[in-house]
Amino acid sequence: MNKKKINKNVEFTDVPEGESTDIYANLKEKLESVEQFPGVYNFKFIITGGLDKVDELRKILPDDEFIEQPSKTGKYVSITVKKQMQNADEVISIYKQSATIKGIMVL
Repeated sequence: MNKKKINKNVEFTDVPEGESTDIYANLKEKLESVEQFPGVYNFKFIITGGLDKVDELRKILPDDEFIEQPSKTGKYVSITVKKQMQNADEVISIYKQSATIKGIMVL
């Protein structure tokens, strides 16, 4: 299994797989154990497939500063967004909304 980081302390490998497991419930538990809320949370995304995907992400996070780093080949853009979050549920809501964008990977 590949490790995909959600944040510096929470990894997808920490979230058990299986149809009966609610990954968001497990993610919430992990976030609450390693993050302090309220506080600034670092969202990290990799976007492939064009800048229109960045615009779609901006609709989810409209008032937030995007730090964009294009890859050397130009095939993808790494995006970091720092956002004040009140609790783990708010973080999960952003992840759920961003998951609807085709060509986005959450780190």
